[in-house]
Amino acid sequence: MWRDIESCELPHPMFMKHAQALQQYVEDALAGCEPKVTRVPGPSGVGKSSLIATLARAYPMTRVNGRLQAPVLIVRVPSLATEKQLPACVLESLGLTVPGSQTGRALLTMMLEQLKLAGTRMVIFDEISHLVDEGSRVPPRAASDWLKSLLDRARVALMMCGIPRLERLFSSNEQLRRRSRPKREFLPYDACDAEQMKAYIACVTSYARMFSAAGYPISVPPRVLTQQTYLLTGGLIGVLSDFMRELARRVTRDAPRAVTYTDCQMVLEEVSHAGSPHLLAFQDSAAEDMDVPAAALKQAYVHVLTTNSTQVPMRKKSGGK
Repeated sequence: MWRDIESCELPHPMFMKHAQALQQYVEDALAGCEPKVTRVPGPSGVGKSSLIATLARAYPMTRVNGRLQAPVLIVRVPSLATEKQLPACVLESLGLTVPGSQTGRALLTMMLEQLKLAGTRMVIFDEISHLVDEGSRVPPRAASDWLKSLLDRARVALMMCGIPRLERLFSSNEQLRRRSRPKREFLPYDACDAEQMKAYIACVTSYARMFSAAGYPISVPPRVLTQQTYLLTGGLIGVLSDFMRELARRVTRDAPRAVTYTDCQMVLEEVSHAGSPHLLAFQDSAAEDMDVPAAALKQAYVHVLTTNSTQVPMRKKSGGK
């Protein structure tokens, strides 16, 4: 069962909204529209990797008469990448071995040639925020200049995913900003927004149904399960998935039985707590019969955003002018 949960990508509303928009951007690039830059900043665990995996499945690399065709190319940027490593990362994503003796200029020329041969129309950079990590060896301006050069010289659209720090690439380069769409922030679900919390509850319910279908019904009341997991996740579905996967691993060691509040407590040592440290999830056994204050749920959400250098969105006021 835990393998089913591990491979499960819940089609929840926030995910689907971004997935549909990004797929349209890919279609625009494949249709020959003017290359543009799309950026998707969001906290770790929000689901950016799942978005990229969805696009990779929809637009796989193929071979035609032995020649690689990669209309959409996924490039993973390593931590503390150098400027010379950037074209090397692109070439390696195309399945090519990069000689260590090559100069940066030679790698750049080779990259442009290979992108053209592969028919690449969009390059998706995963973890592009590594370029502006603390201690990075590439100044933000140099990295953003390189990306703009790739956009112009290869005539390919660019999509960039990473933690919110990636905005430094755009704040340092007005020309790159001008060639970009407005950022598509991928945020966790806000417990104070009724519609968003409804979507989060639906995700918890979907996982609970998977447990029941496998013979391990969760005996924790749905309201309690939702509130306690929210304290853990701060609305991050990726963290919820981690929790459910570890819970499944624990209980499936036994014959089919009910999953208890104690089981939930026991798996916390295997899951990183993303929510507020002031009220931890599943810590108090008495919480099994108590509501979590709305302020504590909001605090978990705000903590996720602030620790990821993300501004808390302003909620629209209802009624009046």
